[in-house]
Amino acid sequence: MKRTLAVPVLVVLVAGWSALGAGGAGGPSPGIKFASSGVLSRDGSTRYVALYANRGTVVESVRTRDGSIDRSVYFRGTYGLPFVAFDGSTGGLSADGRRLVLSTWPAYGRKAFTRFVVLDPRTLRIRSRLDLEGAFAFDALSPSGSVMYLTRFLGGPGSGRYGVRALSLDTKRLYPGAIIDRREPDEKMTGQPMTRTGSGDGKWAYTLYSRTGKSPFVHALDTVHRRAFCVDVPCQLSANDLSKVRLRLDGAHVLVRLGHRVVARIDRQTFRVTG
Repeated sequence: MKRTLAVPVLVVLVAGWSALGAGGAGGPSPGIKFASSGVLSRDGSTRYVALYANRGTVVESVRTRDGSIDRSVYFRGTYGLPFVAFDGSTGGLSADGRRLVLSTWPAYGRKAFTRFVVLDPRTLRIRSRLDLEGAFAFDALSPSGSVMYLTRFLGGPGSGRYGVRALSLDTKRLYPGAIIDRREPDEKMTGQPMTRTGSGDGKWAYTLYSRTGKSPFVHALDTVHRRAFCVDVPCQLSANDLSKVRLRLDGAHVLVRLGHRVVARIDRQTFRVTG
């Protein structure tokens, strides 16, 4: 049975937009998302939406053509689609359309757990559940969805320190070690994810991070080969302007844009930055 989507809009964002306005020293995950625009399939035909429902979660696949609901599933526990940046960028769907990941809000403390549920987007059946000890947040998926990248927050919610980990969704195990820029292995990762873009095939995810007292940088994540490159973006922008910056792909370059103005160009092969 197909019906038309008619639900109240409820978006859960981290209570940290004030930190963004202040330039932020890092902080918690951007959070999880309920209802609103959900996450769009690669071909644009389907939108996946998570809804809070009486201590449980409803996930619906919605046809973008007419707003009708193709499938719906309920399961216990509060899970949302993961935000990957504070501009409202959403992730969780693999490029091949075979895995959809939802998560709980990252928890902190000695006995904290972060929970994930993996669905088959075609049927909305649960493929697996994962419980990870510690404060984690979804970051990206490999094109096939076999590898999930996670941000693990180190220290308290306001420490700003984090590490990127890779987890096999086939074995449900973390790969050893953090994903780092091997050119700067001793560089500590700090900052807040401001905006995100990625290649259409899901092979690369580019995230702009802000840092207190330093210029922003772009974290370029190779989701196929489990490697990353951190690219400093030398620019003088106020905290307010930085919150409005967006990343766009333009052929061989990642463009860092403030409105119609290109603040910087990053070569996707060499990671050289030009104005």
